[in-house]
Amino acid sequence: MHRSRVFLYVLISFILGVGVRSFFEVPYVIISMCAVVGAFLLVFWYLERQRVLLGITGALLVFFTFGMVRFSWQEAARENATVISFAGEQAVTLRGVMEDIPDVREKNTRLVIRVSEVLPSEDDVWRVASGRVLVFVNRYPVFEYGDELEVRGMLEIPEEFSGFDYPAYLAKDGIYTLMYYPDMELVSSSNGSSIKRYLFFLRQELEESMERVLPEPHAAFLKGILLGSRASIPQWLLDAFQVTGVTHIIALSGFNITIIADSISRMLRRFSVSPTGTFWTSFLFISLFTMMVGASPSIVRASLMGALVLLAAKEGRQYQGPNALTFAGAVMILQNPSILRFDVAFQLSFLATAGLLFVAPRLGPKFSFLPEMFGLRSNLLTTISAQLTVLPLLIYTFGTVSLVSPVSNMLILSLMPLTMLFGFLAALMGMGWAGAGVLAGGIAYVFISYHIWVVTVLSAVPFAMISF
Repeated sequence: MHRSRVFLYVLISFILGVGVRSFFEVPYVIISMCAVVGAFLLVFWYLERQRVLLGITGALLVFFTFGMVRFSWQEAARENATVISFAGEQAVTLRGVMEDIPDVREKNTRLVIRVSEVLPSEDDVWRVASGRVLVFVNRYPVFEYGDELEVRGMLEIPEEFSGFDYPAYLAKDGIYTLMYYPDMELVSSSNGSSIKRYLFFLRQELEESMERVLPEPHAAFLKGILLGSRASIPQWLLDAFQVTGVTHIIALSGFNITIIADSISRMLRRFSVSPTGTFWTSFLFISLFTMMVGASPSIVRASLMGALVLLAAKEGRQYQGPNALTFAGAVMILQNPSILRFDVAFQLSFLATAGLLFVAPRLGPKFSFLPEMFGLRSNLLTTISAQLTVLPLLIYTFGTVSLVSPVSNMLILSLMPLTMLFGFLAALMGMGWAGAGVLAGGIAYVFISYHIWVVTVLSAVPFAMISF
């Protein structure tokens, strides 16, 4: 058996271990027995050097066991979040630092604060604490990444609602407590990573430039496809995206990252940059961009796979999509095993990519009658392939399916690279001179108007989306 195939099976074995342990409470006696048997088979293979199948079986068993252990470690992290012990009926004061940019929604803003100290209501002495708290606040005043805050309010434990396991959903990010609309005070600023602070500042400058060079909702649309920001997109347009099945274009999915990575590589090759220089420059840009836009599961997955494509090109080796997809998933699950079961974005992202890798090649010959002009055939093929693989999860999780999704994706994705290109140039030029940005933004305005027109028209089609 080829080493690449063994490597693939080992990764799958680790992922299966995490999956089994996320659904079932496996006794440590069974986990220990699996580890011992796997280690014994590996040792026996090492001594004999002929029973290759035994060695592979031992490796699979060891990594399957490691997957179960890794999820158990993740669950044990809850015990280290000492801030949970202060949740109750009395108000407390927390002191901590914002770990990410504010998540601005239509009705509120959500802040993730890593707590360092707690002041209970009955004490006058600060106590050392640890853990992350999700704080719901009004949209103003505005706080930024790295701000140290004091918040006073009721610390609550999240609860399930409407059949949705909200506690498990938050736990995947290490959040076990909530606080709603507390009294807040800024203690200090400019804490945290200076690199992330600069990247978030650059993101804010780009967003403000887009708002200067384009009207609404065009500016909000551009912020969505380039930066993944949906805060200022009007609800009617969000509903139209959902009905037509193109919400992924404003969620900064792997499609967007692929366009960016491919554009960078092409530009560097045009300037005769060496394969090594192209790899490291592109890898650095993708890494910084991933940090700037928030590192969601789909972005991390796309970034990892993009890096593997660049590495294969640099080393002159054949790129294997299934191995790359599984490797990207295993790395993400190793870092945070809870996402395998509790992160729908992670699940949808990987199922959609699996559709492109396994379903699209088999459906390709059936679409040969369509023209390839503007990528119509490939866009329709990729849309249907991705929809087929994510359909069961969409029905189970959301209970809705868009019937016009193939048509809307075919019409929109064909021009999306040009929209992103001219939109980015307009935003970049607008940072230096608003007048030049407005002139360049005229082209982006035409493309964005087309996209909005497509989703508006198709969302009005009777039975465009059905509910189960």
